[in-house]
Amino acid sequence: MERLTDNKLEQAKLYFYQLLVSGESYTYREILALVTEKLKNILQAESVALYIFDCWQKRLERVSYAGPTQSGFYLSVDYPYTAPCMPEQLREFPHASDTVLPLQEHGAPAIGYLYIGSAADQLLNERELAGEIGKFVSHLTQLQESKENEQHINQLYEATTNLHASIDMHDVLTVLINTLQQSYPQFAYALLLAQDYHGDTNLPIKNLVYDYSVHEASAKAYMTGEVQVDRSADGQVINRYVPLHGKQGIYGVLHVSMPSFVPYTTADDSFISKLADSAGNALENARLYQHSKKLISDLQLINETSKKINANLRLSDTITLMHEQIHDTFGGEEIGFILYKGDQEAGTVLDGSTGFFFDPASAPFRNFIARLYRNESSKEAMFVSNFPNRYPEINLPYRSLLVVPMVGSEQLQGVVLVLHRNPSFFTFESFRLIESLVQHSSLSIVNSMLQEKLERLVITDYLTNLCSRSYLDDRMRTHIQDDAQGGFILIDVDDFKKVNDTYGHNTGDYLLIQVANLVKDLLGPNDVAARWGGEELAVYMPHATFEQTIKKAEEIVGSVASSTRPAVTVSCGISTWTEKARPEVHQLFSQADCKLYDAKRLGKNRYCV
Repeated sequence: MERLTDNKLEQAKLYFYQLLVSGESYTYREILALVTEKLKNILQAESVALYIFDCWQKRLERVSYAGPTQSGFYLSVDYPYTAPCMPEQLREFPHASDTVLPLQEHGAPAIGYLYIGSAADQLLNERELAGEIGKFVSHLTQLQESKENEQHINQLYEATTNLHASIDMHDVLTVLINTLQQSYPQFAYALLLAQDYHGDTNLPIKNLVYDYSVHEASAKAYMTGEVQVDRSADGQVINRYVPLHGKQGIYGVLHVSMPSFVPYTTADDSFISKLADSAGNALENARLYQHSKKLISDLQLINETSKKINANLRLSDTITLMHEQIHDTFGGEEIGFILYKGDQEAGTVLDGSTGFFFDPASAPFRNFIARLYRNESSKEAMFVSNFPNRYPEINLPYRSLLVVPMVGSEQLQGVVLVLHRNPSFFTFESFRLIESLVQHSSLSIVNSMLQEKLERLVITDYLTNLCSRSYLDDRMRTHIQDDAQGGFILIDVDDFKKVNDTYGHNTGDYLLIQVANLVKDLLGPNDVAARWGGEELAVYMPHATFEQTIKKAEEIVGSVASSTRPAVTVSCGISTWTEKARPEVHQLFSQADCKLYDAKRLGKNRYCV
């Protein structure tokens, strides 16, 4: 039998060298296939198989084979290198003359095995041969890794440039997925993002589940910032979960699904990890940019609203402006402004609120909100994404709810409510913006309320709650200039001094209030009543005819005589005008005063014209 001579060993070594320097564009697998075929010929073996240890899969992979088609060689073998590898571990039915040689340099661990089936040679120099093959494979692997690293560096440079060229989140995620699909088309990908994404739905994007019990690997990758690996239930797919790191946090997890039979090297792992880090930094920059734009927009909204509110302190205008801003910016279906004062349990619904809050059916809900905010020491804003689930005892046809308290001088003044039928309609960012908007506007709302209260005090008589004489003078003066006609009634309580002397001044004041309330109940929507002085009251009726003025005086005289306790009567003097002769206010008063004197002289409890 022919022995493996030094000449043939040199022949094998020369062949290895020629493959390395040939300049041919062979792939890693093609070179190993050529080596295996050459060894089969040199050794005159029936078959030769080359197995290389895969450090990721923790098993031997058959990378090349030369021999009959029906060989019985295993494609892969789980093997931890705890003992020498035997032929039966690599081949289903080995021959007695088969040999397995470890591919290792002196003192180094084996990187794989060369299986020689039924060789014609009596391998005297088998250890040297295995060593040479081990050197060749190691060198070839290093060259392959260098080539892959160079390719990965170029890909990573291009991808990083593209990632950081954009501050748009959609563009960043598109570059990441496209780069991965071009580099590893046999893998499947998913992006598990930590925040809701509202961009292109064609990207493989899912919401990240933080619950370990639902998906431990992805949650752990996000929480720890470390790559996590698991296998599919059938063991055919390896799942890698790579966190998307930024400088300030982790913005999601890249899920890579790879078939277990596809080679995956250290270079591949490094490339994907570095690409994920670059994408994480780019995502962070995009988010920071979008966040800064949002903050600027929010500040502009708050500033513009504050300027408009402070430019006009009328409460109705303030509420109308707030309603428009909340509706246009956030899309609330129902918007309510409720003030809490006195003992009103559900509060007062302000004009500018939507119809739902004026509907009696909303009373249980308004009472519920009032109890929460009027009875609790905490005045925190409320953000509810599904109200019926959280408060099933309250019948409310709306699911999304925002409640923001209006606080002035450290006291609860009321609440702003925003409702929508869809669950989770409002984002947390919109909730915070509405809260900030209301807080900035609360002072203006409180100031508007105080100003209108002050105005009412200025134009209102403190005892009767009728208008002041100066206010009535101004209104009459304006109407006489602009209208076509009007009527004036001067009213005096008969024998008022006798009432005070008999019952006391408190009763006199009480009677005066009764008379004022009776007069107010008889007024039309445009009529103005005032306390003229002492026990004298006055009513001005814009647009009233002579007959209408007389009828109103008759109603006042009759109502007071029949409804006051203790019973009193009033006397009235009437004066009217038309556009043919526009009198001064004092002239109307003088005419009515004269007629009032006539009514007193004729027996009181009557009117005179």
